[in-house]
Amino acid sequence: MVGPSASSSVLPPAPLTVDQVEYDFEDFALTHGIPETIDPLPYRKAGSVFATGEDAEAVVTSAKHDPRLRTVVCRHWLRDLCMKGAACEFLHQYDLSKMPLCRHGDKCKVKDCPFRHISEADRLECVFYSQGFCIHGPFCRYKHVRQDIIERPAVADFTLGLSQMQAGKDGAVARRPAPKPNEFYKISLCKHFLQGECPFGDGCHFAHGESELRRLPGKGGSSATQPTGEGAEITDNMFGNTENTTVDYFQGGAAGGGKPSPILEPELAAFFIVRAADQRDLAGSTVKGEWYVQRKHAEKINAAYNGGKQVMVFFTVSDSEHIQGAALVTSMAAQQESAASYETGGDEKDAAKGGGPFSYRFKCEWYRTTELPVSTAVEACPDLLLPTRQTQYCQDMTSTTGEGLMKAVWNSPLVTLYEGFTGDQEPPKEDAILTDFRCPPPEQVSWPTAPGPGFIFGCNSQTMDECLGRGVLGLPTHMKGAASCIKPGSSIFLYNVTDRLLFGIFEALTPARSNIVPTAFSKNPKATTSPFPIQIRVRVSLECPPVEDTDPILNEILRTRVGGRIGPLTHAQAEALASLMANQCGALQYMLEYQRNLRSGNYAQAPPIALPPRKIQLPKVTKVENNAGGDGGGHYGPGT
Repeated sequence: MVGPSASSSVLPPAPLTVDQVEYDFEDFALTHGIPETIDPLPYRKAGSVFATGEDAEAVVTSAKHDPRLRTVVCRHWLRDLCMKGAACEFLHQYDLSKMPLCRHGDKCKVKDCPFRHISEADRLECVFYSQGFCIHGPFCRYKHVRQDIIERPAVADFTLGLSQMQAGKDGAVARRPAPKPNEFYKISLCKHFLQGECPFGDGCHFAHGESELRRLPGKGGSSATQPTGEGAEITDNMFGNTENTTVDYFQGGAAGGGKPSPILEPELAAFFIVRAADQRDLAGSTVKGEWYVQRKHAEKINAAYNGGKQVMVFFTVSDSEHIQGAALVTSMAAQQESAASYETGGDEKDAAKGGGPFSYRFKCEWYRTTELPVSTAVEACPDLLLPTRQTQYCQDMTSTTGEGLMKAVWNSPLVTLYEGFTGDQEPPKEDAILTDFRCPPPEQVSWPTAPGPGFIFGCNSQTMDECLGRGVLGLPTHMKGAASCIKPGSSIFLYNVTDRLLFGIFEALTPARSNIVPTAFSKNPKATTSPFPIQIRVRVSLECPPVEDTDPILNEILRTRVGGRIGPLTHAQAEALASLMANQCGALQYMLEYQRNLRSGNYAQAPPIALPPRKIQLPKVTKVENNAGGDGGGHYGPGT
């Protein structure tokens, strides 16, 4: 056999270089330009791989309409190998609660494996294997169940595997039909959807994404999504991870509506941030439409106001580490001769050092009431300087900083600055938070609570003794972000999902940390990790009788919550819940009498270490129609 000559060699004389490679689309791109992609997430979604004719044609759809979009971390991104970039349908973020399933399941021997591991019993059955053959073999993510010869299908139908047991026919295990939708339809997120896929599809009674979440039943109806009875167990599904108060502030929450910002040209406006003594003063300011400042700050505000600028004032409560809202100045700051002197604290000398009394009043219109964490505000505008007792109670800022803070405040959810706990008036309607303002009557005293948000933890009848005995409360991993608002001193409550009772009042001793007690809340004595690893230590602040879940005042206070009882509380909600419990057992009245005797110089018996928990019968209070908190008798400023 004679080989080919050198002149007839089929190999190229030299290796190909980059300059020699040319693609068909290059000339078109250079001539016409690359068209902009309208949808950054296009992908082709084909029907059955066994279909013929028109059914076999692929249909171009958009990933943004898929409820599973970016609910599972991308496997390739974890290894820095994903080539889709921003167009990837999977999540490019290291989130342990959204990791894909490990192909080895609970038999995985990889140390610190980042993927999710579920037991063999919890895995779905592989329909391809049930029909006779699975190309993935032992590495299939679904469970391979061996069948007897009698149970095997005579003719394999591999089309069943495309929907993975959703059809429930021809060899697949038939699923129990779902009950008809009731008042609890889609009021909490589906745990299967959060894990990556739901076998019930569109027929699932749980919400697939935030857009499908519905509000809880109205007042008088049951509002908890958890199972009841002695057999109820705590699961991740009880702790909804989508709350009105826990959404990302830069995504604009479900309650992110309200009045639009009145400032359209921030570079021509002036911005200030003032420090209030407590949230009661802010609630009074929303009703009165006024605020008091010192003379030196009044001069700056008047200079900007007289210069034709729009003046916006942001408000923060001392030690709350939150920004509570924004208002537009509508008048000059004028001195009020009849107003009492509200000092910075202490005597006249200290007041003079701080800039004098707070006797200069300006009118204002509130445009936003919220609870924006200072940490989030600083991320939006790094140059933000907060007013403090050591510096000054009113701080000006540049137009760039003011614009950034204004956007952050308007993107944060709306909240009320006051919640009633006596039941003497109806709460404002959901669409009237910024028009029907409420404040406490002058004679009303609330139970002392730390400034800032509170939190409701969960337990059942089996774990409640462990919670109280250890002084530790826990949450699942996906609620770590929601629990970031907890700090030492925060007001904490405990909701028993079995008996549907709310217990309190507790005080947080630590911020939320991982695995303070690693074996807590686990039924397995050999367990090394807790099913609820996000934990805090607490102490009993006041032992009160529990409040029933059907209590009408409780439902009014928590009327804006989504996804159940467990989750964060605004400061107004935490203060109202604590006052409700203290009022029902007589502790609030006991505190008032003790303080009254101390002020009058009469004999005052010190309160006991712990009041005996008892629920007293309160006198019925006549309803008041939109009293807006009374006449407010005083004025509102940092020293109130």
